[in-house]
Amino acid sequence: MPAAITRPTLDRPITPQEAAVIRATLKQAATLPELPHLFDTVDQLHAISRCGCGCDSVDFARHHPGVDSKTIGDGVGTTPTGGRVGVIVWGTEHGITGLEIYSLGAGDDDLRLPIPESIHLFVPTQT
Repeated sequence: MPAAITRPTLDRPITPQEAAVIRATLKQAATLPELPHLFDTVDQLHAISRCGCGCDSVDFARHHPGVDSKTIGDGVGTTPTGGRVGVIVWGTEHGITGLEIYSLGAGDDDLRLPIPESIHLFVPTQT
C-alpha cells in the first residue's frame, strides 16, 4: 500500500495566480451558483497547507469533522506548457476551503495552475 500523501503547512496569502484560477473557475464552471458572495472573498484567502505530491493544490481552511466542503467549482484547463488539468474549488456556504489541481493527461510534472482564460466547465464523458 502506498504511503499517504502529507499536506505540508503553509502560512501565506493567496497568490495572484491562485486567485485568478479560482475566479475563472467560479465564473466559468460554478457548480453551486447560489454562492456568488464567495467570489468577493478570494483576495482575503490565506493558504495554510499544500498537497505533498508537488502539484499546485492548496488548502485555505483546516479540515474539520462534521464540516463537509463541497465542490463549488469544477473545471478543466490548460497549463502554460499545454497539459490538461482538472480544477476543483472546494468550499462551504461560508467560504472557499481549497483549490485542487489534478491530471487529465498533463502528467506528474505538469500539475500546475492552468491559464485562467482556458478554464471551462468539466463535463464527464459517457462510456
